[in-house]
Amino acid sequence: MRSGAFDPPAVPAEVWARPDMTTALRQRDIGHLIALLRQWAGLSQTRIATATGIAQGRLSDYANGKHAITTMTVWERIADGLNMPDPARACLGLVSRDHPASYASPAATQPERETELLRRIAVARHIDVSVIGALQSETDAIRLLDRRLGAPAVTAKLEAHIGHLDSSLRHSLRPGQRQSLAAVTADACALAGWQAIDMRHLPEAWNHFEHAIAAAREAGDMCLLAFAAGEQAYVLADLGHHLDALAMVQAAYQETRACIPHQIRAWLRAAEGEMAAAAGYETACRHALDQAASEISHGSSGEDLPYLALNEAHLARWRGNCLVIFGDPHTADELAAALADMDGTFTRAEAGLRCDLAAALHAQGESGEAHRHLSQARQLAQLTGSARQRRRIRQLARKIGDAA
Repeated sequence: MRSGAFDPPAVPAEVWARPDMTTALRQRDIGHLIALLRQWAGLSQTRIATATGIAQGRLSDYANGKHAITTMTVWERIADGLNMPDPARACLGLVSRDHPASYASPAATQPERETELLRRIAVARHIDVSVIGALQSETDAIRLLDRRLGAPAVTAKLEAHIGHLDSSLRHSLRPGQRQSLAAVTADACALAGWQAIDMRHLPEAWNHFEHAIAAAREAGDMCLLAFAAGEQAYVLADLGHHLDALAMVQAAYQETRACIPHQIRAWLRAAEGEMAAAAGYETACRHALDQAASEISHGSSGEDLPYLALNEAHLARWRGNCLVIFGDPHTADELAAALADMDGTFTRAEAGLRCDLAAALHAQGESGEAHRHLSQARQLAQLTGSARQRRRIRQLARKIGDAA
């Protein structure tokens, strides 16, 4: 019987076993995967799109890097549509076909989809307080690795984690359980959004924050809502829309200020100061930073806010990052003090701090020290794979070079 256009294509087993195919799957490189299927199995992009149920335009965007695949659900559709064997599925981090991962597969029959739906509901029913605690602990572990090693080292792990949280949340029946799962999801999606900003994947970052905000609203957690909305403003800032970014942070503060603790209010005020600085509003910037200092004087963030790292040392770093824009003569001393007090686990943040310190020292005419800190910032940014920090460092290096 001749296969139809919507049937899984016949890809020879030896193609899936090729070393270059294995590498593409492990790296979740959709562009390379499509190229290999075209080269070794004769599959067109149209044929792949039809088999997987993904619109050809969207598949083309994935292949060209215009959009990133941010959830495991999409990879499940690709694996099912292409009838991947279990070893290939394992390279993607998917379960074997003996344990179906998606009831949305185009090849699945209606009874199979219903059975899978019931299975997922049954699995979600067994999620209790201890499981939710374990899921939050996994988010916290990924956050720690992100701070030390950078986003590229943990992006795939975080995407898989969010996919699991999404599935659990969508199939959960109990309201209290859903709220708890939604809170963990909001935290994980906000972390994914910041990672995407750091890698300069701004459209993906925006989508992650939209996901985080929606989950925070379902959880009824105003702290997570304020944090996710405040971080989303950085997407606008990195796109050069500083006034829109400032307005977004101010709106988040106005919506949540009456029901969030002083640590979150401090964070939002500091973010407001940064957006005001980028927009060139020095007076508004200083006022917001003073308000942040007043709030943080009540105490630093703790374990009850695992996504928030803010104390007086971090605020001093933040203040220096803002005021260096206006050539404040005290900035270099404040940044040097913040560097001395900084927790060594914040590798990416240290790169940004040293970049700011280099800019402040350059403004004071201390070119030797400026170059030393800029060199160290470059090494740290390369270690963490931070495209955002590398971009800042390149801009400052050009500025110093032009001045020389």
